[in-house]
Amino acid sequence: MTTTLNYLRFEQTLRTLVFQQMSVVRHETSQDLLAGIDLGLRLDNFENLEGILARRLQMTPEVTGITVQDCQGTEIARATATQQPDPSPIDHSSGNLAPRTQSSWTSISEKGAVSRSILHDSLGQCAGQLIVTTDSSDYFRKLDLAFIEMWKSAGLGMLLIIPITGLLIILMRRRHRIFVELHQDIDRAMAGETTARQIHDEDALTASEIELISLYREIRDKLPKDGVAGQSPDAEKSK
Repeated sequence: MTTTLNYLRFEQTLRTLVFQQMSVVRHETSQDLLAGIDLGLRLDNFENLEGILARRLQMTPEVTGITVQDCQGTEIARATATQQPDPSPIDHSSGNLAPRTQSSWTSISEKGAVSRSILHDSLGQCAGQLIVTTDSSDYFRKLDLAFIEMWKSAGLGMLLIIPITGLLIILMRRRHRIFVELHQDIDRAMAGETTARQIHDEDALTASEIELISLYREIRDKLPKDGVAGQSPDAEKSK
């Protein structure tokens, strides 16, 4: 249970980290584009639009591509990382917009992570779309590695439970034997009988138990060793 919870926590933390990185790039790029849109410019009329995207692409090495589309899903400009090309299996078409109601969202799959934002002009009308993509292979590689390592640790812990449990049972039985023998010996002492055998000192596992046995022996040594239990001193004198 602990291993499963740790894995889910690691997955949630890693997913949040990926989403935050993409959200920061998407937000900063959106601010650059909205500054021109508020001036009445159309996205296809922007000067050096690819330069703006390339500059924002350098904010983090995890982002592999930034794409600007119009409201119908037609690509206007794109900037991709040179060391890691934009993953082609990711669907950038506007068909994904149908079930969406919010203006921005982020999703992740084995094909890649996509963060999409709809740009609005000053009148609230759609002015275009901004798409930030990230290669998710490193994300799933880290998850697989964490899954293997955590379950290795869990398996090792489960194997150690068996001998540890057996050791605890043995120790508890030894502790129990001490008090059983003390109880039996005190009964013999009250009956005037001698101690049958020594208490198992090696079974005393703590300082308090050793002190308890020493105290018992002091009391035991003070008990009368001669005579029968229940005989008074006057009865001894009469004999």
